[in-house]
Amino acid sequence: MTASLYEIALGPDKSQRAVVDAITCEAPILRDLPMEPSSHGLWNIYESMKDVTGGDLVDLDAPLPKVSAESELKQTDLSIIGGEMEVGEDTARKLGGPVSYFAKKATPVLRKTGMSAERSLLYDNFRAFAIRNGNVQSAGGTGTKNYSILCVHYVPGEITGVYDPAGFGNGKTFDLTPIAGGELYKNAEGRLVYGMRLKTYFGVQLANPDYVSAIVNCDIDSDSTSARTFPTMRQMDKLLIDARAGQNTFIFCHPAVKAYLGTTCKLEHMTLVSGNGFSTQIDAWNGVPIITSFNFDNGTETAVSL
Repeated sequence: MTASLYEIALGPDKSQRAVVDAITCEAPILRDLPMEPSSHGLWNIYESMKDVTGGDLVDLDAPLPKVSAESELKQTDLSIIGGEMEVGEDTARKLGGPVSYFAKKATPVLRKTGMSAERSLLYDNFRAFAIRNGNVQSAGGTGTKNYSILCVHYVPGEITGVYDPAGFGNGKTFDLTPIAGGELYKNAEGRLVYGMRLKTYFGVQLANPDYVSAIVNCDIDSDSTSARTFPTMRQMDKLLIDARAGQNTFIFCHPAVKAYLGTTCKLEHMTLVSGNGFSTQIDAWNGVPIITSFNFDNGTETAVSL
């Protein structure tokens, strides 16, 4: 695969390690997202194949078949990951000044920023893309206590993250800049404050519906042998087939889904003993790694009508 978001953001001089670590420490899927430079700064132009006719085997001296490739240009726009933080003049003074205050607050704010960005990646990009293209199955759950399972096959130029290689012209992927040059200013409420701004440009290119699949409506609490509301082994196999699983393919889900998947599927067929302990955990499905994230909703998804 191409370099990950973590590797791109870290850069060769690793000067932003503290910032990048804080943003990605609770966002493992975002951290490892493969990235490619955009073609035009804040947007990426790519070629999407519409109709391809290939060659074929023919007899000796027979005429060769006509081959063709029709395509259209499409565009992926980059979005912004970022936010602003303010502190009142008096509060900043009590806590050692604005620089000291923002340094103390930066880690939890950056961590939450990464978590929010990863949730958007999972729901607004991968899951929405699979549903929109009909590459989705229902596990049978209803109501508002569901989970989703995603399968994503990263392919350069087709399913990948996109970043502006120029960044902000200062060699930094994540740009933290004091507002008003670090001086006091009056905010929208009329208070005198100091401010700090975090900003980066980021995009997700989803150019091929064959490489992203999903299972929705996975209700662990209501699952039973008589009324299944959690994916069967056959559905899990189809999840991989629907994403044309191969190299650089991953299953994404909440940790509770991975745990229950191990319990329901493994214990029906085998008992696992790891050292002196008993384990129901599974780390891969038919060779495809299972990556968990707490940025999936924890059994609070509303059922999707398919």
